[in-house]
Formats: sequence, C-alpha cells, structure tokens
Amino acid sequence: MKIKRFIEQLALVALAASAVGVTGANAAGGITSRSDLMGSAAASATTTHQISFTTASSASIGSVSFTYCTTAYSACVVPAGLSTTTASLSSQSGTGGTGFSIVNGTNGAPYVTRSSSAIGSSVALSYTLSGVVNPSSTNTEFYVRVATYTGTDGATGVVDNGVIAISTSQEITVTGTMPESLVFCVGTAGTDCTNMTGSAVGLGIFSPAVASTGTSVMSASTNASFGYAITITGTTMQSGANTLPAMGTQTQNSSNNAASATGSSQFGTNVRANTTPAVGSDVSGSGTAVGQGGYNTVNGFRFMSGDIVAGVAGPTNANLFTNTYLVNVGGNQAAGVYTSTFTYICTATF
Repeated sequence: MKIKRFIEQLALVALAASAVGVTGANAAGGITSRSDLMGSAAASATTTHQISFTTASSASIGSVSFTYCTTAYSACVVPAGLSTTTASLSSQSGTGGTGFSIVNGTNGAPYVTRSSSAIGSSVALSYTLSGVVNPSSTNTEFYVRVATYTGTDGATGVVDNGVIAISTSQEITVTGTMPESLVFCVGTAGTDCTNMTGSAVGLGIFSPAVASTGTSVMSASTNASFGYAITITGTTMQSGANTLPAMGTQTQNSSNNAASATGSSQFGTNVRANTTPAVGSDVSGSGTAVGQGGYNTVNGFRFMSGDIVAGVAGPTNANLFTNTYLVNVGGNQAAGVYTSTFTYICTATF
C-alpha cells in the first residue's frame, strides 16, 4: 500500500512538472513580421543587421536580445567566424521601443537594454546593429533568435520571442574590359553607325541662278582622353582642268568662310543648319563634339583639304554631323561633269 501511494505521489509530481513546463512555453508570445536585413550577405563581411519585428504582447520591456546560432532551436552554437563584440546600435525605432543601448560582451549574443518601459502589442520595432562580422562560410544558413524581456539583462522575464533565418551568400564578381575606342562612320543616310549607308551625293544640274546643295552624314564617339578631330581631305570639284574655286581663305584650319553667292563660281561645305540656302542640320546626339573653325558658322562655307571640320577635346558619346556641300556657278563656268571625292579622317588622341 505504501509503495502504491509513493508511485501515485510521483505521478502527481511529474504531472505538475509537465503542467509547469507547458505553462512556461506558452508564457512567451511569438513576434511576427520578423526579418534581419543585412547590409551585405558576403561571408566575413563587416556589415549592418537591421532586425525588425512586431510585438505580440503589451509589457514593460527592459531589454531585447539577439542571439546568433547555427540552428533555429536547441542548444545555441555561434556560427564560425561570426563576431558581434564590436557591434554598435546605430538606429532604433518603434513606438515605445527606443532609448536602448547595446551590451555586446558575449560574442553572438548582444542585447540592448534600458530602464523598463511599456511597449504595446502589435508594435513594429526595428534595431540596427552595425559592425557585425558575418560567419566565414559562404552560402550558409544561420539564425538570430530574438526575445524581449521585462528585465534589463537580456535574460530575465521573457515576454515575446521568435527566430529569423538568414544566410550568407557567395559574391559574384563580373568583369569586362573596355578597350580604347573610336567609333566613326560616314554615309549619306542614317542616324548612327548601326544604320549609316550610302556613298554618293548628287548636286543635280548647276545654274547661275540658284545654289546647288547636297548633304552627307557622319557620326563619331570615343573614350580617348583628348578627344578626336575629323579632317576632310580631297580636292575642290573639278571637270578635267576646270575647277570650282574653294570658299574661304586658303589657310589651314582658318575660321574664315564665305556666304553663298549665286552667279559666282564657288564650292564649300559646313556642318550647320543653314538658312541661305536652307540646307543642313546642326550637330545632334548626346555627345559634346562640335563643328570646328570656319565649318561651324551658319550660312558660312569653306573648303581646304586637311582642315578640321569637327571635333572635341575629351571623351564623348556619339554625335551626328550633317555635312552640307554648296556649289554656285558663274554664267561663264565651263560645261562638264564636276566631281570630287572626299575622305573624312577621324583621329583620336588617347
């Protein structure tokens, strides 16, 4: 009989202990909307951990702990390489959830503390720890266990808790080489070097009563430190021994040019939108190049082989230039088919 009573008493004690254990587990509420936003997920990176969560219970809170472990539950093992001993509390927010300072004497288990003060339920809180060193293994999951306490020591009187899963990741290094670059093209139609075509410009039938005009286009870009210069080479238009006088002073790269004069034999070019006659376009595109010298004047034309017609003094995106060709003839200009072939040379200085 005594043995039976003793066994019954043991059973009651065990049941009571079990009841206490269940009650203790249910005493802590589960925090929600929990996350740990890392400034970097690289292994061994010294970075920030912005830990955010929403409270489950209304209570007087004196501390919040952040315990880093290799597992979500069971005995905590600090991930290899992780360090929190030099971490600082760089920001904190949430109604009633500020005024904390950090205690980081135990590696992997920093907590923030203050004099206990009320925080309501369903309150969004956020704490940013700076100077945390991530675990040394890449692509490795680890966990931060978060808990709020009534006590100020990060251990006494748990109120709410929860676990956040986070992971390091392998950094990906992407490399490529940009070589010295000069993209240059010339044609009679197109907007850039992907679609420029054509090589012949027809000026039609010359007449002393009206100017004859035509256009070609060219585009250039470069990463050269000192930019580029585009020169024009060739001869003025000629038919056998008969020629059209070049416009502008025949001094290399002179800014001198001349206006169109119907009834007078002349040949010239420029890179502007002209009004007399109405022909041509100004430079376009996202680059910074411009017409040069006597070729950059509206209604002013010149030609001398070897002149710089356009350029820029530094690296530039592409610009589109429209080269206008102008011919006027006097009544006594010799008959014939007048032609000229021009070569545009773009020289970059790196």
